[in-house]
Amino acid sequence: MDLKDRLIAIQNNLPRQQQSLCKYVIQNIDDVSTMTINELSKNSQVGTTTILRFIDKIGYKKYPDFKKDIIKYAFNNKKNTWWHLQKSLEEIDESENSMMKVGYSSIQDIESMLRELDLKQYTQFLNMLLQSKKLYFLGMRTSVSIALYFELMLRGIRDNITQLSGNNDFLYDESLKFHQNDLLIVIALSPYTKQSVDFVKYCRNHKDISIALITDIETCPIIPDSDAHLVVGQSKNRYSIIPAIALIESLIIDLGKKDPDSVAKISELNKVHQDNHITTM
Repeated sequence: MDLKDRLIAIQNNLPRQQQSLCKYVIQNIDDVSTMTINELSKNSQVGTTTILRFIDKIGYKKYPDFKKDIIKYAFNNKKNTWWHLQKSLEEIDESENSMMKVGYSSIQDIESMLRELDLKQYTQFLNMLLQSKKLYFLGMRTSVSIALYFELMLRGIRDNITQLSGNNDFLYDESLKFHQNDLLIVIALSPYTKQSVDFVKYCRNHKDISIALITDIETCPIIPDSDAHLVVGQSKNRYSIIPAIALIESLIIDLGKKDPDSVAKISELNKVHQDNHITTM
């Protein structure tokens, strides 16, 4: 039986408080995958002690172990990108402005990312950006636009940047240029492409290059082969790149703050654009 079926089978054989918790988890299993133990306690209206007793009853020693299996269940039963788009379109009410719905949902998505963001991984990711000699960007399918945006924004403050996302047929050719102290930045939002998973694994096993990953869920198959990874989470009922963009903008600002030449580079770039009538005032 999968995790949800196990919970359904055991729910009526638990003490009253644990039974209430179990029913809450069953009914809100996707939401629980993003909750800390304190958030689960608040939302299910049971104490953290009850939660710990419950997970021990079903075979887990620690809450993170239980949550990891909840995340795996949620991921394995997650609909794909196009299903989320279809669902969003089907739910549009002609009498309701979808801008409000999308806006509030986006705020919730970013707040959820901030609650779950691993600050140690964020610092490690930022340090890798600072210390790397050359940056390579890779994103495929729905992640291409994010990889392009990250590269575009960094070009104002960093030299030696290469975009790999538009040359999928030549990935392994480009890997011949990888050197020590270079960094491969991978954007991988589900559904993950087999080509990106295989290429990262190849780089891990055969190339002396660091790998930094931005993904949407903790079961992304690229995580084990990355040196640092940041998880932005998934929206409950639609596909969204907004949390990933917010994270990238934060990284760019922090990188610029730590690079003493960044302001001068951006000022020079703006002047060149204006002098050559590329941009206006």
